[in-house]
Amino acid sequence: MEAPSPRYIITRAAFLITALFVVLFTISFVKRKQRQSAIIVELKSISSDSSFFQQFYAADAQKSLIRAIALIAEANQLGMAPETAIDRGLGIEPVFFSSDTEPDEPAPREKIIRSTLRSNYENFLKLGYKADFHTLEAMKKGDLPAIPAGPEAGKKPVVASLIDPAISPGIDKVIANLEIRPPQGERSAPSDIEIAAAKQLARDLGDAKIIEEPARDRIIDKLAEPSNR
Repeated sequence: MEAPSPRYIITRAAFLITALFVVLFTISFVKRKQRQSAIIVELKSISSDSSFFQQFYAADAQKSLIRAIALIAEANQLGMAPETAIDRGLGIEPVFFSSDTEPDEPAPREKIIRSTLRSNYENFLKLGYKADFHTLEAMKKGDLPAIPAGPEAGKKPVVASLIDPAISPGIDKVIANLEIRPPQGERSAPSDIEIAAAKQLARDLGDAKIIEEPARDRIIDKLAEPSNR
């Protein structure tokens, strides 16, 4: 029997290598899509009204926010932009074909969730965190690791309330009221920017019917008092 020619052997080897590459790529692609889908399911759970606006305990609200940011960071690693992950967590699917009609205005609650998750993801990046395995694993358990770089390196960040719970009891159980920040040290009063953000949140919560108008007005009036400046 005549031995295979070198050209045949090379061609056959190239075919097998290509086939192996296609199989490995397909497996990787399927796994990535499966993980993306699992992330969206988790984000939908966190973004639901009963989770985002009605946690039983303040600690659970903080852990849920931290987990959400970890999920968004992991989704970005897997090729899904943060805005897309947040929208899909809200049940908003991407539009692949343009139309002449204007997109619907997001509901007030959607605006709050988008703003909260996007700003906290940006804070995650500003604090120098990377979407590495150890950081994401800690955050998925609701724990923020020590700040990796910058003037606060080695210190633990905090999850602070925009609206002080002393002004509105129970507001610390609302994820929308939480913000990941560097350690605050001994601060006697919030800054003017923080007061402005808290007032805007009170207005947004009122528009979304999360709080009643009298509660919104009471919060804004309290924030305007000299003791808060």
